[in-house]
Amino acid sequence: STGESAGFSRSNPYYIVQQGKVQALSKMKPSQRLELLREVAGTRVYDERKSEALKIMDESKGKKEKITEILAFLDERLKELEVEKDELKGYQEFDRMRRALEYTINTKELADVKKRLE
Repeated sequence: STGESAGFSRSNPYYIVQQGKVQALSKMKPSQRLELLREVAGTRVYDERKSEALKIMDESKGKKEKITEILAFLDERLKELEVEKDELKGYQEFDRMRRALEYTINTKELADVKKRLE
């Protein structure tokens, strides 16, 4: 690793830096020094975990948005089905009344025919 090549090691708590390495460290670009400090401090692992967590959060956000869209569609469809259910109930009521009237008419016609036959 970069830290070990610079003389830093997690197994060595005293961080003895070899001669010449200090000059190499001073000539590093700021971004390289920052990376080295993150590695030595052990924060790079947390940065990686944070990055993974943010990726998972983004994926979850996308899934949540998709679920929200699906729920909105289902709510709309449910409203349509409620309207259709009410229409069907009305139709069934009128159909029941029609059949009752047809039965009454047929019964009356049958009675009239029997009366004429007598």
